[in-house]
Amino acid sequence: MKTKLTPLPMDFKVGLHVFADGTCHPNPGAGGWAFVVYQNGNEIHHESGAASRTTNNRMELSAVLAALEWIGKNVTAETASLHSDSSYAVLGCNKWRKGWKKRAWRKGGAEIPNADLWKRLDEALAVTPIQLNWVRGHSGIRGNVRADRLAEKACRSPSKEAA
Repeated sequence: MKTKLTPLPMDFKVGLHVFADGTCHPNPGAGGWAFVVYQNGNEIHHESGAASRTTNNRMELSAVLAALEWIGKNVTAETASLHSDSSYAVLGCNKWRKGWKKRAWRKGGAEIPNADLWKRLDEALAVTPIQLNWVRGHSGIRGNVRADRLAEKACRSPSKEAA
């Protein structure tokens, strides 16, 4: 069934908006990640990648990390907005990682899941300080739907390995 696309809300039609998404089938299993960049409502760039054995959370984090690295190389964080439908990635980047870092990436005595990616995300956010925005997945937001489709495509043909 096709997802009905709705136009970008008015606030997505102005400025630079980056949508990141990841997927995994089954979980754990083959996964894919993608991000899509829109400038004033028009797609100007996208990237994707895959891993043959991973988890959904790793793919969500890989998408955000790749998007952050692209933003860091191509624009200033002040002029970009980064969106994800992963509450794990958004809350982790915006809130949890600071506490995890203070506790040497540990929680309850054990290393947090995906600590390697969280450390890389922490470094990327130090270079490109940006607040991640949560968007509702599968709700017809064009950028999120496009990133989801690219991640699904990468998942089905994992030729470009990711974290």
